[in-house]
This record gives sequence, structure tokens and C-alpha cells, in this order.
Amino acid sequence: MRERKMADVLVGAREVFFRCGYEGASVDAIAAEGKVSKATMYSYYPSKEQLFLGVVEFECGRLAEEILRPLTTASEPRAQLEELALRIVDLTLDDTCIRLLRTCIGASEALPEVGEVYFRAGPKPARELVGRILERLTREGALDVDDTRRASDYFIHLCVSGLLMPRLLAVKRRVNREKHAGEAVAAFRRLYGSDHRNNFSD
Repeated sequence: MRERKMADVLVGAREVFFRCGYEGASVDAIAAEGKVSKATMYSYYPSKEQLFLGVVEFECGRLAEEILRPLTTASEPRAQLEELALRIVDLTLDDTCIRLLRTCIGASEALPEVGEVYFRAGPKPARELVGRILERLTREGALDVDDTRRASDYFIHLCVSGLLMPRLLAVKRRVNREKHAGEAVAAFRRLYGSDHRNNFSD
């Protein structure tokens, strides 16, 4: 019961923060949206600041679950990277993800710690997963990665390149998800493919 009430608070707060921004959101509106009393809300989160950071952490964790689940492709290395790239592309195209990022950017001046909370709860575990996959593919001879952290950043940036900024600015563009993911992987292979022991098939 307590967990359900807390979820109601977070969902209600998310909608108000998305609609009004951090500074424009009122505690009364959040309580009304979550269908809880202000006393109940404050029992979970004593301040609007803590509630906002709780929403960011909760939503980042929920959104990251799709990327963090095990890959379904277990054999061909290129297919594994393309599946991973497609998950990142789909996350970039997800409306909730973009609304959350916009709201965090808008709140960052008044609440500077939101950036660290956002990164720790979402992008950091995603980058660590990408790193583990790249390390394994390097051990298997499919890639030649000597700096996993840098290579993970390159991989993620290639996946979101040309997508993230238009999405943040609400610029409507048609996107071929599979093509974009495939092109990101192809560019990454040109940087890190092991030419002398390449396990990727053309």
C-alpha cells in the first residue's frame, strides 16, 4: 500500500513537472494530480526539491530498463551491436525520455544537482552496459577497443547523433530506426573493428 501511494505521488509529480517545469510546479497541483494529500506527499518527500530529484531518479531508472535488459541476439557481433543501438535510438525517440530531459535542463539553474542525479540514474548504467559488451566483443576478437569508457561514449553519441537535438527542440523529422541504428554501428566498426581478426560479416 505504501509503495502504491509513493508511486501515485511520483506519477502525479512527473506530470505536473513536465507540464509546468520545476519552478512553475506547485505542491498543491502535484498533490491534486497524484490524488493524495499534501501531508501524504510530504511524508515521502519533505520538499519539492527532493520530490523532483525523486521523480528524475525514478523515471531514469524506469527508462534505462529497456537498454539494460539482456540482448536477445547471442551470436553474430554486428547484430548484437545493432540491437543495442536500436534500443538507444528508440529511447531517444521516446516522448517521456525527451520530456524528462527537457525538464531537467530547465531545472538545472535552480537545482544544479539534478544533472548528477540524472546522469547517475540513467546514462551512467547505460554506458557501463555498453562498456561491458564492447569489452566482451574485444575479448572475442570482433572489436579492437583499448579505452572502453571512451568507446562507449562514442557508440552512444553515434546512436543519438542527428536525433537528440531535433527531438529536444520539437523539430519533426521522419526517422528510419533500423537504418539509423545500422549506420551508427557501421561508423563505430570503422573506428573499432578488428580488421585482422574481424568477426563481422558484410
